[in-house]
Amino acid sequence: MPKLIVANYKMNGSKKLYATIIKKINKLKVMDTKIVLCPPFVYLDEFRLKNRFVSLGCQDITNEDNSKSTGQISPKMLLEFQVEYVIVGHSERRKLGEKDEQINEKVKICLNNGLQPIICVGEEKKSDKLDSVLFQVEQAIKNTPKNIIPIIAYEPVWAIGTGKLPEVSRINRMSKKIRTKITDLGYQNCILLYGGSINSNNFKEIMLSQIDGLLLGGVSLRIDEFIKIVKGIDDD
Repeated sequence: MPKLIVANYKMNGSKKLYATIIKKINKLKVMDTKIVLCPPFVYLDEFRLKNRFVSLGCQDITNEDNSKSTGQISPKMLLEFQVEYVIVGHSERRKLGEKDEQINEKVKICLNNGLQPIICVGEEKKSDKLDSVLFQVEQAIKNTPKNIIPIIAYEPVWAIGTGKLPEVSRINRMSKKIRTKITDLGYQNCILLYGGSINSNNFKEIMLSQIDGLLLGGVSLRIDEFIKIVKGIDDD
């Protein structure tokens, strides 16, 4: 299975910066890696991707299947820009009050419209029990078709933007728990990503764990460093 690397640009960037990123990404050659780029909504039209290994994603989606939600973005709008993936349930959205029920609604809207949700889960504090993460997983995919392969991004909140990485043993323990939970819920498999404080100096350590790829934040904006990570993973 190809490794999956997702770039979450968050509320960053400019037309000039993304023009540089896209130019370099379109020239990037990989053999066994899938890349997903998730810019802010207003820059989706700038991402004219010409690399078959690269797909377009976005950072959120509406949880209501109607046209009366001011400020929301519908799946039909995203599909017009050739968006294929959607980040759902990111911890920064949860901090704004997004609940498990809303995340589940977003997952279903994605699946009903041919979009692939990337479901973010993670514990708030390092001392928190890991079972809280399994509850997030279960609630996010509740009542979804059993033939899907969920993409789960494990992002411990205490690690995001702090420079502090979990031990590989902790990631492996969480990986095993998530995969077991997915199987127990009746799904055949899942794609498991890790995200939180990854850079070009520590990504190889993380890739020693039992994960299928990475969800990258700030490092995605530093395009040369991002490409270094992609090539380092693709060459392994």
